[in-house]
Amino acid sequence: MKLTISLLFGFATSLVHAAKAPNFIIIYADDLGYTQTSVPMMKDRPELGHSLHQTPHLERLAARGMRFSNAYCPSPVCTSSRASIQFGMTTARVGCISIHDVVMNKRKVDFEKNLSLAEMLKEADKGYHSAFFGKGCTPLGWFKDHGYDETDFIHKHPNGNAHGDWWEPAEKTLIPLDDPKRLFSLARNSIGYLERRASDKKPFFLTISHYALHVRNMSLKSTRRKYLDIVAERAGLEEEIPDISKFDDNADEMPVKLRSHWERANYAAMMEDMDTSIGMVLDKLNELGLQENTYVIFSSDNGGGASNKPLQGGKARMWEGGIRVPMIVAGPNVEANSQCDIPVAQWDYLSTMHDLSGSSAPLPENLDGVSLRPVLEKGNKGKLAKRDTGFVFHFPAFYTIPITSYRDGDFKLMRHLNTGETKLFNVAKDMGETNDLSKSMPEIKASMVRKLDAYLKKVGAWTMEEVYETRLEELEKWIAKHHEDIAEFNRQLKDNPKDKKSQSGLRKAKDDLVRHQRTFRQVTENKTSDRWF
Repeated sequence: MKLTISLLFGFATSLVHAAKAPNFIIIYADDLGYTQTSVPMMKDRPELGHSLHQTPHLERLAARGMRFSNAYCPSPVCTSSRASIQFGMTTARVGCISIHDVVMNKRKVDFEKNLSLAEMLKEADKGYHSAFFGKGCTPLGWFKDHGYDETDFIHKHPNGNAHGDWWEPAEKTLIPLDDPKRLFSLARNSIGYLERRASDKKPFFLTISHYALHVRNMSLKSTRRKYLDIVAERAGLEEEIPDISKFDDNADEMPVKLRSHWERANYAAMMEDMDTSIGMVLDKLNELGLQENTYVIFSSDNGGGASNKPLQGGKARMWEGGIRVPMIVAGPNVEANSQCDIPVAQWDYLSTMHDLSGSSAPLPENLDGVSLRPVLEKGNKGKLAKRDTGFVFHFPAFYTIPITSYRDGDFKLMRHLNTGETKLFNVAKDMGETNDLSKSMPEIKASMVRKLDAYLKKVGAWTMEEVYETRLEELEKWIAKHHEDIAEFNRQLKDNPKDKKSQSGLRKAKDDLVRHQRTFRQVTENKTSDRWF
């Protein structure tokens, strides 16, 4: 009898423990800059909150959680960030470094061999259910192949929703006016998911991956009108700003001098609409009684395309404006209205969720992330595990300025991958990266260069030379193919000059040839560029 009672007690205890497994929600914005919300990431610097954009629901999330003043995304562009966050590795280690990563494609990198966030929670053996709604990641394909139980990928291509510009991208079906950037259908899908988890009591992991704030910028007409009036008042305009976009049939009726004002108001409206969408989900989380046991992580896949002042640069740039992003976390044992100044990165999420879930399953040995649990529970007094090599942001991109950045402690090294020139900044004191210390602190620079090179060699990161060579080889093949197609269509038209299909094919082949020849010249020019901006 004692043995039976003991077994029953143990079983009941395990059930209670399983029921307490925390839930996780990652809310991932697209192209949201460090200073683009109304929440300053440093509480003592209110100017870091945007003076026009209103995000009251993010303010509410920050009030009950922790904001991070030194949070980094893995890459200044979306694709590589979204691959990195899934697997807890830097872009250099995971093998997806930029948009249209030609070396990744040539080497046929297999992402399914890596442990994803969803698969890691499955291994915890606590009954986790997972879902991914919103913008995906093209190289990762279908997210159901990475452990996710549910997705909203409704098109033929796994990332067929693209940037949320169209409802049906293949047929160019317009987005409904009441659902700009799919903001509100994304919220409704997420709310339905939360309701199902509240019903079946399963612990869950939900990623809400927004299409906002990526271009094409869209907003609700009512929200836009609000900001058109605010912008007009602040600009001292006596006339009302017409609500006419450059895509409207009557676009020529918009006075040129008011166009930039309209764009500013539209962007601000899109920001508030995204915040409203987030608020709908957070309200439902609270209403269902799930808030207390759910970690909510809000951040962005890269820096913003708009101004990120006082940070330098923005999207597709390796300055702080391209990789330092807003981040807010609320959940169990996270102090309300707190701030963490310890540098963290989004590749830390996998190790953090593994720790917080109570999983005893071993993690892969090749991760770059560490658990953020100590700082979530103790703030700046928390001590994180030692990192392998600080924070490496490797960006050998052929289509923009190729720079690798590396932060270690307070210092950030930047190396131009065409020239080898380096810059050094103390980003703890100089977040605007205005004072280059590379000449005055040669020992620190040399030490960081050695560490960076050792890491890149260890993980087999792509070199700039290989990237340029592979891209130009790819373009040469396309150019040769277009010449062949043009010759073939000309032969067909010689036999049948009025064949419309051949005429159309010839026009397209010529257009494609011109486009790829122009791109070839641009990449060749990029190879010799020494520009930093």
